[in-house]
Amino acid sequence: MNAISKRIPVGAFQARPVSNDPDLLDAYFKQVASYEGDRLKAAQRSTRLAWTIAAATGIVAATACIAVASLTPLKTVVPVVFRVDSTTGMVDRVYDVRGGELAATEAERRYFLWQYVLHRQGYNYAEAQRDFDVVNLMSTADVQQLYADWFKGSNPQSPQVLLGRGGSSTLNWVSTSFLGPKLAQVRFTQQERKGGALLSAKHMVATIGFDFASGPISGSAINVNPDGFLVTSFHVDQESAQ
Repeated sequence: MNAISKRIPVGAFQARPVSNDPDLLDAYFKQVASYEGDRLKAAQRSTRLAWTIAAATGIVAATACIAVASLTPLKTVVPVVFRVDSTTGMVDRVYDVRGGELAATEAERRYFLWQYVLHRQGYNYAEAQRDFDVVNLMSTADVQQLYADWFKGSNPQSPQVLLGRGGSSTLNWVSTSFLGPKLAQVRFTQQERKGGALLSAKHMVATIGFDFASGPISGSAINVNPDGFLVTSFHVDQESAQ
């Protein structure tokens, strides 16, 4: 066999001989270093971009979580109770006004005390039924019964008897004072008119025990007595002339 030729074929790639020129070598190495530096900078830019995108994604996710959490109270289920009258079929919502945002302030207590006195001691035949209903809505069962016994036409002391259809009793507030957490006195003047004649004004004081309903209140009652104010005792006297 013929020996394999070690001669390089024509057209084959041949590496260029490395120059011994120091300037050329220095330029070559600088070019290599510049190329590596560009690659490093590109890698660093890619890393920074990746972290920026990750941070932005995290912020968006956190914002979404906060938004969902802020909507949570809106999804709270609040039980609502309705009462149906078995006779008429009328539907009436009931409310629980004990504590919370509906708790009575001193101003509200003063207001309801005076409203109670107005409807109980004031009198006008045209408004008598409404006054009677309001007093009942603001009284406990025992006080309701005492009031009904006093107001009925068979009682000679009833304003229906003393003043009649054409008579009236107008009140003017003087003062309200609290004797205890659930006991108050309301002073007022009472001007009565009977048969067209104006009677002498009387100075009155009402001593009132009161509380607030601990249970539900009907929707119709809440229009008149939203805080569930209840009179537990009532006594009225005429004050001595000064």
